[in-house]
Amino acid sequence: MQIKLLQWNILYKEKIENIVKVIKELNPDVICLQELGINCKYNPSIPNTAEYVKEQLGLNAFFEEAQRWKNDEEMDAIGNGIFTHFPIIKTSSHFVQNQVKEFTDYSHEGRIYIEAHIQLDSKAITIGTTHLSYVHRFEITEEKKREVDNLIQIIKDKKENYIFTGDLNSTPGSYTITELNKSLHNCSPAYDQNTWTTKPFDYQGFKEDRIRWRLDYIFATQDTKCISSEIIKTEYSDHLPVLAILEV
Repeated sequence: MQIKLLQWNILYKEKIENIVKVIKELNPDVICLQELGINCKYNPSIPNTAEYVKEQLGLNAFFEEAQRWKNDEEMDAIGNGIFTHFPIIKTSSHFVQNQVKEFTDYSHEGRIYIEAHIQLDSKAITIGTTHLSYVHRFEITEEKKREVDNLIQIIKDKKENYIFTGDLNSTPGSYTITELNKSLHNCSPAYDQNTWTTKPFDYQGFKEDRIRWRLDYIFATQDTKCISSEIIKTEYSDHLPVLAILEV
């Protein structure tokens, strides 16, 4: 059976109506999104963007918060979601980095892995997704390595019928991707095709305004075959979406 899967960090600042418009055009069977916001000032009339995506697309969904703040000027919480028209039969989540009480920088925010077991016509498969920490210039620090190790510990026993996606804030030659490649195979485009950034980025001395970095990926166990994959061009979000057709 073939399924069409979309991986996308949608950027919490983006109007969620724009995101839904693109998803409708692509018409995927399974959607993994990061940076879904709760009471985000950039979507003032839509308090829960995950719920909005679910309702507008008429899909089953699983959403979990990665980080919640008190008295934040931009939003109350941010998290990850999995959406599909297939039945969701079981869900789970695990923090790979615990939430913080006070924001210091992007590298110390809460980061969560979520997964959904979905029922296809003849079999069940597991979809997992996460949004790993941003570290300056995407370098691997000891903290980031611990975060990756926590992720690997969660997924190490996934031997079949498993697909993993995410904005990993990691480059192809990084510790993150090296560790994932030990048990999973790449189902997204070749690593020299980039996904970030479509919008100017300026944080703690690191500036970027071109699509020169690969940060977004789709992996799967060896029993899943990648029929095709592509990076979708769009003006919405700072990350380009990744779309794959998979034989499961």
